[in-house]
Amino acid sequence: MSNVNRRDFFKIGSLSAVVGASAIAALPKKAAANKLDKEITNNLVKIHDDFPAEVRDDYVPPRNWDHVQARSFFVDAVKAIGEDVEDDIVADGQAFVQKMNFAYDNSKAGYTQADKALFAGAWAMNNFAAGPSPAAIPDYGVNSWEQKTQKNPHALFDNDYVVKEKWKFKNKQEAANQIKRAAKLYGADLVGITRRDKRWDYSKFLNPVPPLARKAFAGPPTPEQLEEMKNWGPDKFVTDWSDFPFEPKTVIVMAFEMDYEGISASPSYVGSAAAGAGYSQMAETPYQLAVYLKNLGYNAVSAGNDMGLSVPYAIAAGIGENSRLGQIVSYKYGPRVRLAKVYTDFDFVEYDKPKSFGVMDFCKNCMRCADACPTKAISFDKEPSFEPTHKNKDKAWYNVKGVKKYHVDAKSCFKLWGELGDDCGMCMASCPYNKPDFWHHRLVDSVTAAMPGPVHDFMREMDKLFGYGNVEDKEAVKKFYNPKGRSYDGH
Repeated sequence: MSNVNRRDFFKIGSLSAVVGASAIAALPKKAAANKLDKEITNNLVKIHDDFPAEVRDDYVPPRNWDHVQARSFFVDAVKAIGEDVEDDIVADGQAFVQKMNFAYDNSKAGYTQADKALFAGAWAMNNFAAGPSPAAIPDYGVNSWEQKTQKNPHALFDNDYVVKEKWKFKNKQEAANQIKRAAKLYGADLVGITRRDKRWDYSKFLNPVPPLARKAFAGPPTPEQLEEMKNWGPDKFVTDWSDFPFEPKTVIVMAFEMDYEGISASPSYVGSAAAGAGYSQMAETPYQLAVYLKNLGYNAVSAGNDMGLSVPYAIAAGIGENSRLGQIVSYKYGPRVRLAKVYTDFDFVEYDKPKSFGVMDFCKNCMRCADACPTKAISFDKEPSFEPTHKNKDKAWYNVKGVKKYHVDAKSCFKLWGELGDDCGMCMASCPYNKPDFWHHRLVDSVTAAMPGPVHDFMREMDKLFGYGNVEDKEAVKKFYNPKGRSYDGH
């Protein structure tokens, strides 16, 4: 950690010219944060009427098996529907599953039995309630497509059904306010509402899980369900939107903050636990919001990674901006968020618009995530492009052609998952936007947005100088567990 302090840092760049840093620095911490938020929102955040990235005319929405996880974890089903699967992707997935489920190393910091226990508990709710949703498999558990129209007589307090009477909001803004407040109450850290956009929905869905295995039943299976099971096979694995129970009009997008110190410990089971806790929240909160909408009288289905592409939906809903590492960068938490969605036919609501605050311009000069990635899966290209340029561009899973962005080599990334037995996270840990919500960080963010070009290089080096964004840091796991400065009883 450098001896350069933050006061000197502010002096170095004459930052007061940007948002009145001298005046802000003299304010109490909370007042300074509020003042700076207002200044940035008023002067630096740009609101877009349309989707901010160019989309080529030949863009085609992907299917939900057009990515490495589905082609590895569900290889038999993918082969059964006539699709090719690469052997090395399958091998990487098998190694990942074996290690994450059964392996730990008590001699290796971040991979001990205690770290593995933390990891297992973090993922538990997702694994129980949403199952294969992280691999984009829909219609499972709490993300069921079923729209019941009456209460389950076997469950006294089960309100997961669409009530007959529709609630009428006074106006669209009231509807947006109340839906967002409900999402926050249920655990969302960020929430935005956008129109359903078929470009970002999967065009077809692979679901090899038999219907009886997708959810728990209050009673024994019906004769019709048992008969369906007898005829279950590859001819029924693939569905599309014609099988969806209603026509979605609105997508509510939620973001969940991942623990800063946990992600800073990436790669390790501790880092993956931070991700897993986010995924478990992705299973719980959207389901609660879907039940809320059903009790207002509207159809709703919750979704994690399934149903559609979460990143463009989050951009459209104003939650964040695209980035070099292929994830959204939110204003408050940077890339350290997990995303989930609710599809609904409710549309009497004020929609949000995309917002940008200089992330993509900063990404052109920063490249810390590309430097940090040990497999070089993140592009070093100066400018975003419509097509991938990396070494696996001909099998570029997660790189749908036709959207101007930075294309990540997901195959190389996934190979590291197999080697580590966790889902890495070094790209997020290294990102300069991945910092706690301190007000002086907000000031730095404002400078990078207001003064592009050489200032970005300066800010990148200052971020390193202060010790942020280090990856494979042996002290990070110790810091995560260190009780110093924490209060667990509220006193």
